[in-house]
Amino acid sequence: MKGRNHYKFTRKKHSKRGMLACMVAAASIFVLIYLIITSYLQGGNGSAYLGSVGILAWVIALIAFVQSVKSMREDDSFRGIPIAATILSVLAAGAWIALYAVGFLW
Repeated sequence: MKGRNHYKFTRKKHSKRGMLACMVAAASIFVLIYLIITSYLQGGNGSAYLGSVGILAWVIALIAFVQSVKSMREDDSFRGIPIAATILSVLAAGAWIALYAVGFLW
């Protein structure tokens, strides 16, 4: 049996909700990186606009987490993308919380 390709036919599909959650979580991480670079270039004197965008991106990361958990519960769908979306959204939300915690303590 070595060397043969084995195919498994299934009706599973990729979760659209999971793909959307993954893209939104990745966008939140990109916004985090952009705002950190912008704040660094301004010498740490970012405006309230940067903070507002940061809070909005944190909320978006939480929404991505909720959507990724919902997508993992879908029947007949692959779990890879929803798991990746969950990990990305937890990392994004955790990074935002850590950034604000350091900002308050500093």
